[in-house]
Amino acid sequence: MPSSSPSTVSFHALSCEEALQRLESQETGLQASQATERLTRDGLNTIRREQARTPWQLFFSQFKDPLNIMLLIATLIGVLLGEYLDASAMLSIVLLSAILGFIQEFRAERAVEALQKLASPQAKVLRGGSVVQIDASQLVVGDVVQLAAGDMIPADARLLEAADLQVDEASLTGESNSIRKHTRALAVNTHLSDRGNMVFTGTSVVNGSALALVTATGMRTQLGKIAEHILSAEEQKTPLQVKFERIGRQIALAVVALITLVFIATMLNKPAALTFAQHAGSMLLFSVSLAVAAVPSSLPAIVTIGLAMGTAALARKKMLIKRLPAAESLGSITQICSDKTGTLTKNEMTVTRLWTQAQEVEVTGSGYETEGAFLIANESCDLALLELPLRIGLLCNEAQLSEKDGKTVVIGDPTEGSLIVAAQKAFGQKPFADYTQKKIYPFDSTRKRMSAIYAQEGGALEVYAKGAPDLLLACCDRWLTAEGTSALDDAAREAILKQNEQLAKQALRVLALAYKPLEGDIPASSEDVEQGLIFVGLVGMIDPPRPEVLDAIAKTRSAGIQVMVITGDHASTAQAVAEQIGLFQKGDLVLTGTALEEMDDATLREKLDALRIVSRALPEHKYRIVDLLQKKGHIVAMTGDGVNDAPALKRADIGLAMGITGTDVAKSVSKAIILDDNFSTIVTAIEEGRHIYDKIVKSTRYLLSCNAGEIWVVFLAVIMGLPLPLLPLQILLMNLITDGLPALALSAEPTDEGIMQRPPRPPDASPLNLQTLVFLLIFGLIMGIGSLFLYHRGLSEGLDKARTVAFTALVMFEMFAVLGVRSIRPFGRINPLSNMWLFVAVGSSVALQVLLVYAPPLQRIFKTVPLTLLDWGWIALVSSLGFIVMEVSKFFVREESFQRS
Repeated sequence: MPSSSPSTVSFHALSCEEALQRLESQETGLQASQATERLTRDGLNTIRREQARTPWQLFFSQFKDPLNIMLLIATLIGVLLGEYLDASAMLSIVLLSAILGFIQEFRAERAVEALQKLASPQAKVLRGGSVVQIDASQLVVGDVVQLAAGDMIPADARLLEAADLQVDEASLTGESNSIRKHTRALAVNTHLSDRGNMVFTGTSVVNGSALALVTATGMRTQLGKIAEHILSAEEQKTPLQVKFERIGRQIALAVVALITLVFIATMLNKPAALTFAQHAGSMLLFSVSLAVAAVPSSLPAIVTIGLAMGTAALARKKMLIKRLPAAESLGSITQICSDKTGTLTKNEMTVTRLWTQAQEVEVTGSGYETEGAFLIANESCDLALLELPLRIGLLCNEAQLSEKDGKTVVIGDPTEGSLIVAAQKAFGQKPFADYTQKKIYPFDSTRKRMSAIYAQEGGALEVYAKGAPDLLLACCDRWLTAEGTSALDDAAREAILKQNEQLAKQALRVLALAYKPLEGDIPASSEDVEQGLIFVGLVGMIDPPRPEVLDAIAKTRSAGIQVMVITGDHASTAQAVAEQIGLFQKGDLVLTGTALEEMDDATLREKLDALRIVSRALPEHKYRIVDLLQKKGHIVAMTGDGVNDAPALKRADIGLAMGITGTDVAKSVSKAIILDDNFSTIVTAIEEGRHIYDKIVKSTRYLLSCNAGEIWVVFLAVIMGLPLPLLPLQILLMNLITDGLPALALSAEPTDEGIMQRPPRPPDASPLNLQTLVFLLIFGLIMGIGSLFLYHRGLSEGLDKARTVAFTALVMFEMFAVLGVRSIRPFGRINPLSNMWLFVAVGSSVALQVLLVYAPPLQRIFKTVPLTLLDWGWIALVSSLGFIVMEVSKFFVREESFQRS
């Protein structure tokens, strides 16, 4: 048995022989008996599951909202008192809210299930010297597996043999380019993404073949460690969930206190004609009606429908929301932690510089589009100067360009793809078609170059080579100058290396280009070919920033949102991109993943405000940064596409997965998916999220204001010894329909101006702050006094007439109030026709009230009587105060208070 736990051994630092010895294995594989013993000891090579919620659990979870709980309690009381119509109406609104939430969340994430999809179902393994195909779950440490192009890696393994092996590790490390592998031992502290002699579970073989020694299985693999993080990561409630839980608790406490106070007050004033039991029963019924008035019955449905409408709007803007509350939460974001490649950049390598014959050429254009120019000192250059370097780049190349969904994509290495595009910019779609390949010597990590032999039709053989500038330069003894071919002396070498350094400082990926005529037969080995070359030039390429990101970064700055780039790329490259898009400024910090590991939490926490770039980041670094940002009070959005991003995506307040490049794992743990992988989509979504929140707060403020008016009418009538001015069914109708429809129509309000010029809402802001509570009490009191004045005036014509007047007055108060709550600024939006849905909602509510007053069947149900034209005149005059008070209040309840309520 192995002498120490494989998980504690740095296998990348061991030679092949040492690794086999440490695991007591051999190149012919384990014996069957050894494999059985190790399988019993270590268990299956599988990823542990996180138990998923059943549909029933998902449905019943919708009822945890405090407002829904209060409505269910009120429903139960209504049933016990025989008020079945009231109870049915309240139960219907609760069920509507629950069903809408359930439908939206039914396809919720299954994080570890997606991880298991990445596991290869079959593996070819050597057992006792024979190749057998087994279920990948049966693999054990010490097994020797065969790998070929197209295979999914079944376990973490140390390479024993590698023939032109390239592995796509983007899902694990975030590295967009395929990694060329080897078998050499590496330093112990080699970064995970640089361990070229290891392969990892869930990654895939792009090219070549290999023999590999299994070093870890199941939850002990790198993928398993990530799964462990996901299982242990606590999912964060969205800010909206937290806020409305607090609103629900505040309303519940207020309702209980109010009912208790009123019940005691009315019991002390018991009429002599009634027994204690009779009076207590009538007051209990009154208390229920007061509770119905106090609880905004339609609020849960209004919020849910508003979120659903916002979710639809976000989908049209390329942001797919998986869970309803996340739609609003986007507007609460104070910190964005973003990937670089494909999010801030186009993920399309682009040649931007050529240096040949001691002249630097600027190449315009972006991405894989073949439109562009070649400039020297801003003047078009002679393309004859570029014919040879562009020919080398095109022909010494294994990539291909293809069309997918109307877009050019690269099959193969993106760097090589950029060389093809550069040649097409200069010489059309099929340049150098008369050249025929005779031999190719593929790139490998030892030589750090590749070469190819071509012959032009009827011409001699030529060698074309490209690779790392310092190493390819060592293979050259001449160089191409304006005067022709010259000897490559020390001064020339120094000039070339200096130019290479200057290009590298611009965060360009630099390759050297060389060639030579070939005489005689084609050599079998690259060593014989790659000598005596003629240096032609340097080519620099970069993954360019998306053009729209510059404006998006400016918007985040004006909106008070901090942005941090967390990438697996090198610091210089990330900083160059950040400077181009206006993200990196004087005083900002760049840290490597290694530097992060050397800091304690307290030190890192102090640096977070200035930290803009984290390079060479590992999964645990992302998770740690998100955790510390949250402890500083930030609402954190985290973007990601790979398996390595999953723990941080789940931990973040808003996990944003990439829709195009994102793995199933990243998409499954996120709360939203960016369908176009574009950073600017995040900023657009934040703007929409703020708009969603504004509309929800407007609706909430409107509904609570109306409910406060209903409470004051009833409360003041009881205190004054008057009969109840409203019946429970009338109160319920107002809460569910009459004021519910306009509140819902507020969801169609256009975005307020300057929405991205104000700072984010404080995460700890109270949903109902003191200013807002005072406003609600004052507005409700004015609404109550006005309605009670009309009620008292109508008592001389009978109780039913007085109740009809009070009922209608409250409805009209609500109609005027909704016109005043549309904008956060005084008289900011007056024209009702600017929101046709609101116009329809107000018109429908008024029309319904007219039917209730004049239609005989509804008169019998709601105990109403017809009103005269004079009655309507008084009602319109008094209720118009609703609009005036709502507008005037904005001068005192400041905009920032409203936004933070």
